[in-house]
Amino acid sequence: MLYGLFGGWEESDVERGPAAAPRGYFATDATMTEMGADGRPRFVVHAREIEQDLSDKSVQFTDVTLDYQARDLGNWHLTALNGSMPEDRKSLFLAGDVTITGAADRGGAVIRTDKVDYDIDDGIVQTAEPVSVRVGKHDLNAIGLRAMLNAGTLRLESKVNGRFTP
Repeated sequence: MLYGLFGGWEESDVERGPAAAPRGYFATDATMTEMGADGRPRFVVHAREIEQDLSDKSVQFTDVTLDYQARDLGNWHLTALNGSMPEDRKSLFLAGDVTITGAADRGGAVIRTDKVDYDIDDGIVQTAEPVSVRVGKHDLNAIGLRAMLNAGTLRLESKVNGRFTP
């Protein structure tokens, strides 16, 4: 150490740059469950990696799946390559090959897009990105979506077109 300090190291041997941002917890193959007032899981998030950013207390997810139990309409399953959740844990942003699948006994809708904002408390999924929706043999494409998972409703925002195969 003294050798390096007193002339043994050359300038090119010293790495300079910003320090890594401090991080909180980090876990692999992790599951985060939030319980509802009734004592049952309200939502379950599973990810290959979960990491907390201490600067804003947000949580980052890699290869994420989310299971959300709608009040009266069964389970919704969401998958994405990445996700993030702010400190208040009231919303979740999912990005990269986002797929949302409804309960099979409720029609089994499959929604695909690239990014969604998910309001956990109200069960609302929104995006301004291109989306495709498949319900049975029926396909719809649009730009933008607002899905109210608890109410079982879906609103496509613009440039809606579809194919209904008998």
